[in-house]
Amino acid sequence: MKFTSHTKAFTLIELLVVIAIVALLMSIVVPALKNAKRYATSAGCLANVSQLCKAWLLYATEHNDSFMDGDTSDELGANAGYSVYDRAFWGESSNIRVHNWVGRPMGPNGENRNDNIDDKVRGYERGALWPYIQNPQADNCPADKRYLDRAVYPLNSRTANPPGLWIGGYRTYSITKALSRRPTGSGDPTGEMSVEIRKTSEFSNSSNKIVFLEETDGYGWNHRTWNMNLRQPVWGDPFAILHNDSSTFAFADGHADRRKWVDQQTRDMAEAQEKNWSAVDPRSGSTEDYQWFRNAYVPGRKPSNL
Repeated sequence: MKFTSHTKAFTLIELLVVIAIVALLMSIVVPALKNAKRYATSAGCLANVSQLCKAWLLYATEHNDSFMDGDTSDELGANAGYSVYDRAFWGESSNIRVHNWVGRPMGPNGENRNDNIDDKVRGYERGALWPYIQNPQADNCPADKRYLDRAVYPLNSRTANPPGLWIGGYRTYSITKALSRRPTGSGDPTGEMSVEIRKTSEFSNSSNKIVFLEETDGYGWNHRTWNMNLRQPVWGDPFAILHNDSSTFAFADGHADRRKWVDQQTRDMAEAQEKNWSAVDPRSGSTEDYQWFRNAYVPGRKPSNL
């Protein structure tokens, strides 16, 4: 008796069809997974910045409605975490010593050093916010990986990087200049001096006024405040867009939310990370993003000169 073996195999055309279907499915699934990951990091970012803002408000509650200085401290030694401002600018009888919300990075002996995240955390510990939220992870958006890979997140070539500040940033969030007591530049060319406030009671419509925003500057630790040009449609400092064309903010009533950007010019600015980038979209002439940000940036009543 003779048995015949028949081996059934895919034809070349069938294999090509299967490969094409798999490739098509991958092209659909992979971007969807990336978007899902970005939205997951966005949820973590919202939780972080909301915690920071509530701690910021708690400080004001315990300090006669006066909030902590929104600037960062450049000081080391006994003044670490503090700044001393010129009395003449504020019309005070003596120079003003204020407690900044965070200090600069420093080594274990208080020396000028920024070699790792521990150095940054030592700066957080000197700041006014630390007693209210002793969790450095709350300062970092999960999508902000500057501290891991400088090849992907290079330092801005147009930004002067002070000696010793070479590790990429870990703290993602900054406070706006309008909530700082640091003196504004001579002549107030951007209009920020006319909108600065000192107490939470001075906010107008606090649910729509920005306190914290995402920033990824090139100094290695989000130096000082985030500044905006209020007199013309120009972004003063660049901000970060880390969540599917959206950015995360915390507002003066303590809640956090995202803003999805409309103008391509805004997204170009965030990618370039360059100062004084025009906010006018050359494709459409739109300044919708700038106008939204400007309204949310001015904390109190808008002065007549703006």
